Amino acid sequence: MTMAFSYGFFNAKNLDRTYTAENFCDYLGSIICNGIQDNYGQCFKLTANKLKLTIGSGKAWINGHYFLSDTPYTYDLSGYVNESLGRYLSVGICCNTGENYRKIEFEILSGTPATSPSIPRFKDTETKTYLTLCAVRIDAGAAEIKVTDYRENTTYCGYVRCILGKCKVTDMMSQLSEITAQIKDYNSTILQLTNQVAELATKVNEMTGDVVSVGKCGADINYVLYSDGRLILKGTGAMYDYVGAYETSGNKSPFCENDNITSVVVSEGITTVGEYAFQYCNNLKIAALPTTLKTIKRNSFIPHIDEYLVHQNLYGLTEITIPSKVTEIAKFAFSGTAIKSLTIPASVTTVGEQAFGECQKLETVRYSGKVIGDRMFVRCIKLKNFTITKSTTELIGGCFNYCESLTQITYEGSLAEWNAVKKNTNWDGHSSSTVDSPLVKIQCLDGYMEYDADTETWKEVKA
Repeated sequence: MTMAFSYGFFNAKNLDRTYTAENFCDYLGSIICNGIQDNYGQCFKLTANKLKLTIGSGKAWINGHYFLSDTPYTYDLSGYVNESLGRYLSVGICCNTGENYRKIEFEILSGTPATSPSIPRFKDTETKTYLTLCAVRIDAGAAEIKVTDYRENTTYCGYVRCILGKCKVTDMMSQLSEITAQIKDYNSTILQLTNQVAELATKVNEMTGDVVSVGKCGADINYVLYSDGRLILKGTGAMYDYVGAYETSGNKSPFCENDNITSVVVSEGITTVGEYAFQYCNNLKIAALPTTLKTIKRNSFIPHIDEYLVHQNLYGLTEITIPSKVTEIAKFAFSGTAIKSLTIPASVTTVGEQAFGECQKLETVRYSGKVIGDRMFVRCIKLKNFTITKSTTELIGGCFNYCESLTQITYEGSLAEWNAVKKNTNWDGHSSSTVDSPLVKIQCLDGYMEYDADTETWKEVKA
């Protein structure tokens, strides 16, 4: 019995291996099903205007071959009007592999005029394969057409389903979003467990450690500070608001300028970190915040910046996790701290100016909040990895001023969705009068935005 095998792809030696375009198309066709790619352009959107049919931009795959139309294309169908009888037209995409053709293009198949006309059907052949986009009804003496859209119909067209037909591109993106949401829930649980562990550790300290001070920092919140630098806040509701270190009147925080504090645990049930709560706690490196927290008020974690060590970020928090119920981060809340990475949850809707300004060790940010605030990351000179999710709807002016290492932003949406995000004057830092912004690219799912220094505008580049 004779057996036949085929295999590939391997590098050629002395031209002993050759491959054709059809070899690659067979391969692509085995993992990309025929149909419209649903994350490119307008997906061949169909628009009727009197006797004209416009087919929007789009991309399709047929047996491993691709067809791309990057601009709308309009057909004048007036020549198909019969004054006494109606007819149907079928409009589709034809992949013709015939030796004298080797191309993909739109094609119109005209039906026979009749009293009760029938819809003509494209028929695949050995060299021709069709995707039928729509059927067009043209009544006798018609002044306008009627379109039946077949793009969703898998019998005639359908959308690309990758990896042996298991899911559409946007289905995969949707599933990824669901997985991301689950991860957020897991992170929230981990955060809560972390806080519980920290509280348990503190309870051990209560039995073995020395208590340095106790007191109240909210109507229903008490604190305990231990000799090892651990501070724990217990209770419910909001912390008190305090005045700044150099104010001559008003109550200063009991923690203000306390260099003995190295970590703080804010227990579950507490909803607000008060104004100036941990101002100038220069050795405070870690803060565990509860899942019940909703508001982080102004100057709450700002460290003292020595005039001889300006902008060196030698003091303050080195890590922070913003809980998923926080809705507001007020101005200067974490300004000047030494954090290196940051995730802003989608719950955040209000952000004050310079909330993370001058965090000069900050390198990576994932941002899901509704608004990126006024000069929010100003002078974060090591910031180089910045991701914005589709939850963000507005960028306030100056939010990336003097970010010397930020050349590119990743946006987890399409170009159209990025263009819909509201952007205030100088959001990208290019209008800064003293330092040119290095930000030149916004990478989206279907292309990217590129900054043109000559025209001082952002230009769209399709994938």
